[in-house]
Amino acid sequence: MAHLNAAASALSASSVLAPLNRRVVNLGKLFHGSSLVKIHSNSLFLASTPRSRQLRLVSSANGGTAGSMEVSQEEAVKPYSWPDKKRPRVCVLGGGFGGLYTALRLNSLTWPDDKKPQVILVDQSERFVFKPMLYELLTGEVDAWEIAPRFSDLLVSTPVQFLRDRVKVLSPCDHLGMNGSTVSGCGGSVQLESGLVIEYDWLVLSLGAEPKLDIIPGAVEFALPFSTLDDACKVNDKLTKLERENFGKENPIRVVVVGLGYSGVELAATVSERLQGKGVVQAISVDSSILPTAPPGNKEAALKVLNSRNVQLLLGYFVRRIGKAGDFRSFLEESDITANGNDPEKLVLEVQSTEKGSKTQLLEADLVLWTVGNKPLLPQLEPNARPFDLPVTARGQAETDETLQVKGHPRIFAVGDSSALRDPKGKLLPATAQVAFQQADFAGWNIWAAINNRPLLPFRFQNLGEMMVLGRFDAAITPSFIDGLTLEGPVGHAARKLAYLIRLPTDEHRVKVGISWLAKSAVESIASVQSNITKVLSGS
Repeated sequence: MAHLNAAASALSASSVLAPLNRRVVNLGKLFHGSSLVKIHSNSLFLASTPRSRQLRLVSSANGGTAGSMEVSQEEAVKPYSWPDKKRPRVCVLGGGFGGLYTALRLNSLTWPDDKKPQVILVDQSERFVFKPMLYELLTGEVDAWEIAPRFSDLLVSTPVQFLRDRVKVLSPCDHLGMNGSTVSGCGGSVQLESGLVIEYDWLVLSLGAEPKLDIIPGAVEFALPFSTLDDACKVNDKLTKLERENFGKENPIRVVVVGLGYSGVELAATVSERLQGKGVVQAISVDSSILPTAPPGNKEAALKVLNSRNVQLLLGYFVRRIGKAGDFRSFLEESDITANGNDPEKLVLEVQSTEKGSKTQLLEADLVLWTVGNKPLLPQLEPNARPFDLPVTARGQAETDETLQVKGHPRIFAVGDSSALRDPKGKLLPATAQVAFQQADFAGWNIWAAINNRPLLPFRFQNLGEMMVLGRFDAAITPSFIDGLTLEGPVGHAARKLAYLIRLPTDEHRVKVGISWLAKSAVESIASVQSNITKVLSGS
């Protein structure tokens, strides 16, 4: 990339071993969903030639017996050359709400000339995704560029540099000694899959999370998640294909949504509105009610919309497995729920009530949407007492103190899904956009404070309320600062869009999207007026 100044020559084996042979923690394909592995420094080998190297990976799954495998790679390991050798270097891993907004926050602060940090943002995708508005892609209410702009466009007017790559190995060297002092003045280094090695003074972990599909058999093969822009495009394409194939046919399109938290309810409401009379939406939850943690106002508004669109709720059920109808042939005749088991390629879900002694039932589906469970993209480290390992929770999040610093690593901050932080009452903060927004502000400020030798601020989450979309013209907002108030319907929908417009990452993008939305609203209003006039004239 033109704006990146990579070194022209590769490192020799001896110069590479110095930064990489520190205690190494493998973040192994963090942006993939594949198995995560840990690299020990004593099992890292590099050949004498810079164009090839072998890494001995020691892997562990769920605390089981470690195995090993040899990986040979041909690309050269090369250092990233920072433009200024004196100013602080900040590397941000992950361009979600936490990462991108931390980088922008750092740029917006006032710095002494010699201390303004150089910031590089690394992400596997070329686009930032405003995830709470992915549902509007299914209704055609927004365009992809509005909620998924390119990082290069967002950062064009800032000195923040963007690098599209995947993280491979993290080598922190800022761990605290027995007396609490930092062992090294440098934060450490990050090796990317391309072979580029970035040495940093400060690191921000904001690697996000991915859907956890391997909970039940068949979910990985047959269920579609709804978490990324690519997921949303796949779901939209599948719905469009089903709408075309079922045009004029009597059998309705069958969509099953697994999970009735916020994402599941929003998907069920949006898809049911899109299908209207052309399909049937069934939603499954192991809980006895939808939105178990939501405010009462949001829950009531959601139930009203789901019932009005005839969404079938299976509460108190869990999915045992997903497969094709041909795999369930011996059970289809016994099922009283499945509608049509003649097509062996149809998807079938085996579900069971949480009531003791209940029988297994089958559901037929053309599309299964999965919204249950997420796993943070951080490694599952083997338990040990060495101070240089990143402390990671059982869920896979980095343990941080109240300043968002990873425990034992004063040069590493973790935000969003990568951070495990509890509120003053001891409750783990939810992995929501609202939390990531606020953590980004604090992380940016605390890096400023650390560089300028000022006290760091403890993070305090301020709950502003909860919002959800329920279709093209429906939404629900329950603000936390007004007891008992819930905005729903078109009013809630407009308020939600305005709130998210304000939260878009940059002023330039905000203006572009605002103009686009106003233009669309004007066109829709004119079309509505013309339609009403046509109806009146035809009636007269």
